[in-house]
Amino acid sequence: MINRFASEKRQVNLAVSLHAANNELRSSLLPINKRFPLAQLIQSCRDYVDQTGRRITFEWALINGVNDRDSDAYELAALVKGLLCHVNIIPLNPTNKFDGRATTRERAEAFKEILDGKGIPCTIRLRRGIEIQAGCGQLASMDEKPVTQE
Repeated sequence: MINRFASEKRQVNLAVSLHAANNELRSSLLPINKRFPLAQLIQSCRDYVDQTGRRITFEWALINGVNDRDSDAYELAALVKGLLCHVNIIPLNPTNKFDGRATTRERAEAFKEILDGKGIPCTIRLRRGIEIQAGCGQLASMDEKPVTQE
C-alpha cells in the first residue's frame, strides 16, 4: 500500500510503525511483519522517498528490555541509513493487554544519542494518550478499563 500511496502524489506525510529493526523481533511485536518483512517494507519506503521526495517518519515505541538496547539502536541506524527519514522515539504507553513497560528516560536518551551519532534524525516524543489507551499503536477496546499511571 505504500507503493500505491506514493503513486497518488498526495501532500501527506507517511508514518510507519517500525518498533524493531530485525524480522524476528518485529514479527513478535507486529504480526503483519510476517506478511511484509522488513526488506520489503524498507524497499517500499525507499521507493516512496524516491517518488515523492518526502521524508518518512518511523515510529519506535521503546519497550524496556525489548527494543531499547544499544544493539537495537545500531541495528535501526543500519536499516535506515541513507533514507530521508526521521525517527520518533516514544516510551511505551501501558495498556491492559500488553505486559511491556516503558523504557527509562536515561535509556531513551542513550538510544537517541546512538542514532544522533549515526546521523539518523530523531526526537524523543512525549508519552500522550495514556489515560485513554491511545499511545502509539496501543489502542484498546472500548470495554477495557483504562490503565492507571504508576
